[in-house]
Amino acid sequence: MNDLIPHVGAGTLIEQTLLADDRAVRIGAIGSLTFDRAIVITQDKWKRQVGGIARHEFLLATAREAGPADEDDDEVLLLRVEGSAPLVVERDLLALREAALRDALCGQKDPSPSAVLDVELDAAARERTSFTGLDCQIIGTFYEDNRDGRISLQFGHDIDNFYATATYRVFKPVGDGLGAIASYIRPTREPAEMVRIGAVRYSSTRRRTTLAKQDDVPVEVNVGDFIGTKTGIFGMTRMGKSNTMKTVAARVFAVSERRRAAGRPPIGQLILDPQGEYADPDDRSGTELAAIGSGRVMVYKFGATGREQNVRPLGFNFYDPGQIEAVKGIISSVLADADSDYVRAFLQADFVGHGIVGEARGESEQRAARASRGRLLLYGALAKADYQTPGTQADQSGKEWPWRARVQMRRDLADELEKQLGRGHIDRAQDRRTIGIESGSLTQVIDWIIEHSEKQDLAGGAGDGLRSFVRGEAWQSALPIYTQLNHGRAVAGYAKFKSLKPFHAPQSRLDYRREIYRELTAGKIVIVDMHLGPDVTIRELSRNLAEFLMERQTEVFAAGQEPPHIQVALGEASDLLSAQRHEEGPDIWMRMARQADKLNIGMLYAAQQVTSVAYPVLASTRNWVVAHLNNSMEVQELAKFHDFEAFGDAIIGHEDQGYVRLKMMSSPYVVPVQIDRYGIELVNEARLAARLPALTT
Repeated sequence: MNDLIPHVGAGTLIEQTLLADDRAVRIGAIGSLTFDRAIVITQDKWKRQVGGIARHEFLLATAREAGPADEDDDEVLLLRVEGSAPLVVERDLLALREAALRDALCGQKDPSPSAVLDVELDAAARERTSFTGLDCQIIGTFYEDNRDGRISLQFGHDIDNFYATATYRVFKPVGDGLGAIASYIRPTREPAEMVRIGAVRYSSTRRRTTLAKQDDVPVEVNVGDFIGTKTGIFGMTRMGKSNTMKTVAARVFAVSERRRAAGRPPIGQLILDPQGEYADPDDRSGTELAAIGSGRVMVYKFGATGREQNVRPLGFNFYDPGQIEAVKGIISSVLADADSDYVRAFLQADFVGHGIVGEARGESEQRAARASRGRLLLYGALAKADYQTPGTQADQSGKEWPWRARVQMRRDLADELEKQLGRGHIDRAQDRRTIGIESGSLTQVIDWIIEHSEKQDLAGGAGDGLRSFVRGEAWQSALPIYTQLNHGRAVAGYAKFKSLKPFHAPQSRLDYRREIYRELTAGKIVIVDMHLGPDVTIRELSRNLAEFLMERQTEVFAAGQEPPHIQVALGEASDLLSAQRHEEGPDIWMRMARQADKLNIGMLYAAQQVTSVAYPVLASTRNWVVAHLNNSMEVQELAKFHDFEAFGDAIIGHEDQGYVRLKMMSSPYVVPVQIDRYGIELVNEARLAARLPALTT
């Protein structure tokens, strides 16, 4: 290239990055200039040689020498084409064209349009009429900065001076020069982890770009921008939102694995999938997220048996003492609307039985015994509501045994129970104080206990044991739920449980929330597939999981430690982050949106409409991925953020899948991008980072 920035010789950073011969091609000059806008004069032949000039294309402008060498500014203006502009001599050029047509009409024997309008101008006139003007927004200024001997390419969002227009030359960035602009991030002390997310795309029509071999100029982003911040992905259905989420998930996973290999904490990713888009393959290519690796991607879904290596049951085992606290919370959600004394008693009762610090051993044992008896009534209520009992249960060593309801019962009472009901209902091969009630005998044993408690007809040690058995608050609070009677009055009791059956996973060995959190802190991708569950169940389950995640991260933060990095992706956030939820008061999703950053929880949320998301969430969103929106109201809302207003017509008019306008936290301006398609290449990139063998198609 013959014309460089004045006094910037070959080898300087700004020359190497932006203006080398293979990085920029001159296409014109500045016709007029203000602090905000520039009119660029170009010519048809120059545009043709560079593959055309599209709307929203980046251009570079640089000044000639404006004074002595030591006073000149080594700067490059970044422009964005926003439309056409009339030139000063536009009327003269139109007059020249009109005169030629008039002369042709008068001189032609055939006055038809095909003969008159195709008239050839002379060479000089044709050259004069081939000039056009481009109306450009000045985005900012690139310049070199030398601090502590380290030269960096900086960007300012304005210009601090401009010269006479004749001193400026205008270039179209191409190849690596365009890539440097599209992938530019602000220099910081922290090293950036750059990953490709797509390619520069200016227009829906790409013929000239393809012919010029400029259709795959990479756009790279700092993957750290996604971590611990909010990212909004907007666009109508089938515009590539889920593909973008998969691409981001694969890139973040690869970075997480590289961090792990370097001895740094990994990044866990939780994807709430309401439509099954992420858990299952969308075609037969075998490139679902789970293809990254069965040990690295875990899927939780309704109805899972737990036999598959990477697929776990979604829900709680309502018959597992280790999950009883979570189960009580779920049960409370359906009882809370009943303003009754028995419901309040149930909400306050202790069904866990954990000891309290400083408590005497006898008190601790009594607490555990009473909790086990309350659980027995709950298990009986579940059996009445047709909840399937597990086939087996595991002890602390992991050994499996047939499932039984374990409860502490005095020996005399157990003897009397067996005497009256016969053998086969309870298993006494436990410790001296604990028996196991067979699953098929739950209601029969409970009914026997209730009957003799009401009759008070057991004497001696059996009577003492029975009175002790039914004395605890856990038993008393669960009794109305089992019997559906409260002080002689009929109540709904266990009938309320029927709506919670989709939550019950008999095969589950752990509280699924604790299991998911453990997987996340280990740096895995966890997909919660909720498309098979009822809406009410889905909402409650996702809320429950979000609350647990926030509680655990808050505990770590309050202890003065660094919380693990966790990304939460919401496949459809219009309801969860709506303005209505914000106005209704405290909500776990709004709380996560407000507090997530300090807890190292990043949020990626997808929505079909900008207006469907509460304004405070939008205002704190750091990364924006905007595909096609179909009406001006959405674009008007979008225009309140960054400089998306300039892209309004294109966002409405372009319905190309994966074609987005991207604004990242580390990047100072919006970049038009064609997002890479998630496929085997991305899968293998992630597998390579995890040191797994590549897959073949």
